[in-house]
Amino acid sequence: PGHAPGHISLWREEDRSLIVGDAFITTGQESVYEVAVQDLEMHGPPRYFTPDWDAAERSVKRLAALNPQMVITGHGAAAAGVGMRKALDSLAERFTVFAVPPKSKFVREPAMAANS
Repeated sequence: PGHAPGHISLWREEDRSLIVGDAFITTGQESVYEVAVQDLEMHGPPRYFTPDWDAAERSVKRLAALNPQMVITGHGAAAAGVGMRKALDSLAERFTVFAVPPKSKFVREPAMAANS
């Protein structure tokens, strides 16, 4: 929850693999340069479509608490090992600083689509 309505992540205990979709990502999506270069770095969910930042933060903390050995994200390369764990733990601990856009209209009040 948080990034998009109905968003899920998938966990496989046997090898501690986690498919997170866009709950968090391993490359920046707000910069054409970062999208083109695909440098491996931990980011929160894409800022351009994350309507509920409080739920997104709870999701990242819950996923990090699983202590995955490998993560596969919707944007960026798969990541594994000690460096990934440190980056994910840091993101979970400081989510508001690293992920939430400053002065966003929808940071504390999610944008909601009305059913007509």
